[in-house]
Amino acid sequence: MRCYMGTSPPLEPKGIGTVFGCVDVGIHVTDPISDVKEVLREILGSYLDVAGLSIEFTENEAIGTNYLLYKYHVLTEGRFLCSCRAVLRGSVLEEVVCTFDKSCEVKLVRALPKELPEPELLANPPTCGAPPGQFYISHFIIYRILGTPKVDPRTWRLRVGGLVENPLELSLEDIDRLPKTVVVRDFHCVTGWSVANVRWEGVRLRLIAEMARPLSSVKWVVSTGLDGYSSIVPLEDFISDEALLALKVGDKPLSIEQGFPARVVIPHLYGWKGVKWVTQIVFTDRYVDGYWEALGYHERGNVYLEERFKSPRGLRL
Repeated sequence: MRCYMGTSPPLEPKGIGTVFGCVDVGIHVTDPISDVKEVLREILGSYLDVAGLSIEFTENEAIGTNYLLYKYHVLTEGRFLCSCRAVLRGSVLEEVVCTFDKSCEVKLVRALPKELPEPELLANPPTCGAPPGQFYISHFIIYRILGTPKVDPRTWRLRVGGLVENPLELSLEDIDRLPKTVVVRDFHCVTGWSVANVRWEGVRLRLIAEMARPLSSVKWVVSTGLDGYSSIVPLEDFISDEALLALKVGDKPLSIEQGFPARVVIPHLYGWKGVKWVTQIVFTDRYVDGYWEALGYHERGNVYLEERFKSPRGLRL
């Protein structure tokens, strides 16, 4: 088991200041609710300066057909300390992520690694076929984890920067003048549902990259929406053939719920990688967590490899 702790700017809009997590836990459980409580008590008691721990189960949910996510509240001497999420694959506890409010001072009693090396990702993963652990439904389920922002298409801008030779600031009119393409692919949510044959229309993200001219050192791309939500993808996925800055879905302009005026769509990655209401794209040479990555979700999120959660190979420690 390997653990980490640090601040997480992507989670600040939810009032979260510190994230503590462990991957490669590898403990078999028979009664998840009670057994995970004991594991959490042992882990937190081993690494953090806390006393009088008590742990309350709050809820669980299926993530695909192979994972279960258990959620807990942790109290110390009767006061709320943090929320924890435990990832189980079958009967094996694989990962734990705990989030602490900004007002909470977290003290370690054991040293953790200071450097965070880049994730190691499998080269040349598949980008089509039958994804494992998914089931099909007829319509999208809409998520707005940070709420729905107010959008004024007259003042909206897409700013493209970071390690690029030519930073961009594009209005909706500028983007409308660019060549468009249509992609029809299944859409996959990390929670397990999929919608077949979704028709997206927009500008290839590769074209946006070509206009900005990323430096040779770039490995990752961070997208951020008007709501403050962010996600990160490897450069090779961002510039892949079917990756779009989508403006339409099903022959109609995006609704506000679907991310109007523009959203990122990369069909071979899980939907959380596709930032809605996107307003900023940053090319970078180093990995940083986005919103769901900070809560333990995978650095890349390839649907066909079932990269739902961070794994020992992808751990940045």
